[in-house]
Amino acid sequence: MTKNNCITEKRTFKQLTDIQRGMLEQMAKSGTYKQAEMARELGVSQPTVSRELKRGRTRQLDYKRNYYEQYIAASGAR
Repeated sequence: MTKNNCITEKRTFKQLTDIQRGMLEQMAKSGTYKQAEMARELGVSQPTVSRELKRGRTRQLDYKRNYYEQYIAASGAR
């Protein structure tokens, strides 16, 4: 007879799909969405959106040789 005294449930994690990453990229490019609104739209938590934006942020160089940061879905998928 085994006894399980664990009172916490095992967490299950799932990654964002490619479609969700594409939607996130479009919302980030538009600049009109807050992270909480993006999360609500995608059906995930705000920290998930924050981590994904951080993970997929890349440094780009424009035609005037100025650096800027941009979220790119392909780099977030790694």
